[in-house]
Amino acid sequence: MTDKRDYYDVLEVSRDASEQDLKKAYRRLAMKYHPDQNPDDDTAAERFKELTEAYRVLSDADTRARYDRFGHQGSGASGGVGGMDFNMDLGSMTDFFESIFGSMFGGASRGRRVNRGNDLQYDLKVTLEQVMTGADLRITIPRAVTCDECQGTGSRKGTTPTLCQRCQGQGQVRLQQGIFVMSSTCPSCNGAGKVITEPCIVCNRGLVEKEEEVNIAIPPGIEDGKVKIIRGAGEHGRNGGPPGDLNIRVNVTRHPVFERAGDDLLCDRVISWPQAVLGDEIEVKTIDSTVRMKVKPGTRAGQTYVLRGKGVPHFHGNGRGDLRVRVDIDVPAKLSDDQKELVEKLGESLGTSVKQKRHSLVDKVKSLFD
Repeated sequence: MTDKRDYYDVLEVSRDASEQDLKKAYRRLAMKYHPDQNPDDDTAAERFKELTEAYRVLSDADTRARYDRFGHQGSGASGGVGGMDFNMDLGSMTDFFESIFGSMFGGASRGRRVNRGNDLQYDLKVTLEQVMTGADLRITIPRAVTCDECQGTGSRKGTTPTLCQRCQGQGQVRLQQGIFVMSSTCPSCNGAGKVITEPCIVCNRGLVEKEEEVNIAIPPGIEDGKVKIIRGAGEHGRNGGPPGDLNIRVNVTRHPVFERAGDDLLCDRVISWPQAVLGDEIEVKTIDSTVRMKVKPGTRAGQTYVLRGKGVPHFHGNGRGDLRVRVDIDVPAKLSDDQKELVEKLGESLGTSVKQKRHSLVDKVKSLFD
């Protein structure tokens, strides 16, 4: 019994796939999971091995026929009768891939561990006004860069690292268990293939921390929490590895007047009770200008007016969102006697009898002692 996946499922093809279909599928998937594309990703490495094993069986007419008839036992991939030898480490499988399609991922030496630089994270605060127009900002970040003293070797100036005796410069050691041969990162040199006997007096294994300035272009309409990736602006890699990325997380600060909802802006505007009853035309401040807005007669508290195109620019595409103005009504707390009388008469004319409580002289005197 075996827990191996079906080779056709591994390559994501049907059982009647042609030789050309198999090759296309293997090339597409193997490039995705190639070790040089996924440094330090053990899951991708295992997937690459699985793909290569499946293709080696199905690309050969004889082993494919035996596999179709007997499954994994017939192909020889799990120690069965007559088949291909799968005592292959990751390097051998990579060589097999490149023998078919050529080297596609640069000139890193096989086996020697090339470490990609670490990604960096940076929280960038921007104002709502900057979101409206976009902004070109300059930030300073500390990051690990290649040491000028040792040129990234990690060894004292004038010396060089020595060949790792355990892996003989391959960066990997082979482990055999029965018929299976596996490879893993060499514990003596950590995959570098070389050992530093006299460390550089300036750096830490070829890298030093340095503050560097980076230009950040903030496009109009960017959302709060959006991550902008600047490729290659992270820490430098080791052993000739590529640099990491700089991930900029945009934090839009709270505005004292406007609240953002998608590409729309929300704000409150207080009007007087007569304006709400009779209607009016008032001035409203937007985020970047002042406009006139008509208030309809009979406007209620909490009613919202929409000013088209006065919101935030669309991040992808032209145009802007809207400004939604939420109306609140200022009801005076204190009125003169004449004003109270007018309100009473208005209430009567509207069918609502509102009489203010008349206080007697005794009530007024009592209130002085309450």
